[in-house]
Amino acid sequence: MARPIKQGLDYFPLDVGFLQDVKVRRTMRACGIQSIPVLISLLANIYRNEGYFLRWDNDMPFLIADEIGVSEGAVTATVDKAVQVDFFNADMYEKYNVLTSSGIQSRFFDAACRRSAVRYDARFMLINVSAYKNLVYVDNNSKNVDDNTQSKVKESKENKSKEVVVCTANDGLNNLIDIYQDNIRPIATQIEKDRLLSLLDDYSVDVVIKAIERAVIRGKRNIGYISGILDKWQQNGYDDGQVSQTVVNKKSDDKKRREMLKIYASRKRSNNNKPFTGFLSSGSL
Repeated sequence: MARPIKQGLDYFPLDVGFLQDVKVRRTMRACGIQSIPVLISLLANIYRNEGYFLRWDNDMPFLIADEIGVSEGAVTATVDKAVQVDFFNADMYEKYNVLTSSGIQSRFFDAACRRSAVRYDARFMLINVSAYKNLVYVDNNSKNVDDNTQSKVKESKENKSKEVVVCTANDGLNNLIDIYQDNIRPIATQIEKDRLLSLLDDYSVDVVIKAIERAVIRGKRNIGYISGILDKWQQNGYDDGQVSQTVVNKKSDDKKRREMLKIYASRKRSNNNKPFTGFLSSGSL
C-alpha cells in the first residue's frame, strides 16, 4: 500500500504584524497576554493537521491548554473572543464547530499548490478554490487518494457532504524534479526542493531545464550555478552556449603561440646543456 499523502504543513507563515492586527489586539485586551500563545497554538494545530481548519470538539480545549500550560477556561475564552472579533469565521464555528478563516485557507492552499494532491471539504470552504490551477474532480469510483495522486470526490450517503481533492499534478514540474535529481543530485532536504521550485516564480519549466543542462555540460552541478545561469539569461538574453568563431580562432592562435614558446624554451635548454669544447682557434675559422 502506498504511503498516505501528507495533508498539513511543516511550518506556516506568521505575519510580522501579527500583534498589530486589531483582531488579535481585541482578543488580547479581553483575555489577557496568555491569549497570544493560545492563538499561535491554534494556528499551529490547524496548519499541522488538516491544513486549513480545526475541529473544535470537547478534547481540544484540554489539548491546547496542556500544550502551552494555561487553563482550559483561558483557551475557551480566547476561542470565543477570537470568533467574536472574526479572527475565526463565526458561521463555520456555529454550524460545524470548525475553526477556520478565509486568510487561513488562502495561505494553506497557496503553500500546498505544488503538491500532487490536496484534500478539502467543500462544506468548510470560504474561498473560491477554482482559482487554483488544474482542479480535477473525480467521482467516488476513483481509487483511494493514498494509492493515487489523481483527485477524487467522496460523497457521504448520510450527510451528502463532499471531500474533494485539489489536484495540481504537473507533468512539467515532475519532469523538472526528475531531471534535477538524475543530473545534479538527489534532493536531500525540503529547503533544497523549495529553492529549486522557487525558480519557477520567474522562469518557465523549460528554461530551468535548459539551465540544468548547461550546468551539467560545464560540470557545475549545483543549484547556485543554475540560478546564476538563469540570472545571466534574464539580464543578457538567452545564448545557445556556443562560443563565437572569433573566440575559437583566438583560443587556437593562443594555443599555437604557447606551443611555439615551449619548443623555443626546450631548444634553449638543450643548447645550454651541451659540454664546453673550448674556444675556436684562428686556424679553424
